[in-house]
Amino acid sequence: MVRKAVLIVDDDTLFCWAFRKELAARHMDADIANTGRECLEAVTKKRFDLVFLDIHLPDANGLDLLGTIRAGSPDTRIMIVSGDATFETKQAALSAGAEQFLEKPFDIGVVMRSVTGSFREWSCRRTHPRYLCRFPLKLSVLSPLPGEEQFFLGSMDGVSEDIGHEGMRLTTEYPLRKGQKIRLRPAAEADPFSLMIPAGGYAEVVWGESSGDTSIAGLRFLQERMAGAIPARTSSPGTEGNRT
Repeated sequence: MVRKAVLIVDDDTLFCWAFRKELAARHMDADIANTGRECLEAVTKKRFDLVFLDIHLPDANGLDLLGTIRAGSPDTRIMIVSGDATFETKQAALSAGAEQFLEKPFDIGVVMRSVTGSFREWSCRRTHPRYLCRFPLKLSVLSPLPGEEQFFLGSMDGVSEDIGHEGMRLTTEYPLRKGQKIRLRPAAEADPFSLMIPAGGYAEVVWGESSGDTSIAGLRFLQERMAGAIPARTSSPGTEGNRT
């Protein structure tokens, strides 16, 4: 198997060291650049499959470097890594072509498990990018599992794991199953990633896995006209039984 080549661009040497260690444990080769100049020298000499790019570098703005890297190596995946996670900064990064925006601080191990899975999906299944992100959601189950029709399933909690223009992956306590129709809405203030949820928020479950009290599901977004014929469930006196 060909090892993935990764470039870590960050002026925090301890962060770079820890990240390189995680990458090596997953059989990826990592180079480190602590400045914008070192970053440009690295991408000129070598092709990288993935670049982790900080925004605030001693001699450069990472968003400017992003455009330069993208122009010279359009197939390289670029993930912004920064503590500057304002709405405007996220929008600018995604508009410039970043695949993900990872907000510091974060659990490197969790991120690397997602990145490893993303490499498999990029090469095998997905033709559209997915962005690693976590924001709270409310979901309504429009087609309950058999035997659950009497329960109110109209306002349950969920958390996004990643999202793209075609669909998303989420975690919830309700055991979602393939073929179910649901409706989504952001539970908190607007996040740039939540804007990818189409009008109406309708989606179909394409796969679901449960472990203990947690369910992870992959969703495909639906146009409102495709899902609008399925009415949302409403509560009836004495029938509330929210699974969450």
